[in-house]
Amino acid sequence: MESFEFKPPSDIEISEAQQKLGFTFPNDYIDFIKSGYDLGNAPMEALEINNAQSHLDIYSAIADAKKFYDLPDELLPICEDNSDYYCLNKSGQVVFWSHNGLTDEMWQNTKEWRNQMIAEALE
Repeated sequence: MESFEFKPPSDIEISEAQQKLGFTFPNDYIDFIKSGYDLGNAPMEALEINNAQSHLDIYSAIADAKKFYDLPDELLPICEDNSDYYCLNKSGQVVFWSHNGLTDEMWQNTKEWRNQMIAEALE
């Protein structure tokens, strides 16, 4: 059985992803992806920028979200949850975008969002 070992993205891969995606990553999001996209025991997985073979590939997820759910260009999905997405906006906030449209759920940054996801998983 083949095992998977996570390899955090390098600074070069992060820079290339920002360029390809046309999105400047806030520092707390960079810290999050370098940490291994750790969401504790939350029942979801974050989208990855450096593993094209994964079902969590950010580029495929964005293409699908735009094609099937009209995801706005100004949002960058960082985590998928049953065809809904937690996304970064251009201000560095994390917003919840349902396949029905933008909701009022918002976190000031990736760290705040991550902490809430982990806390909710512990409830």
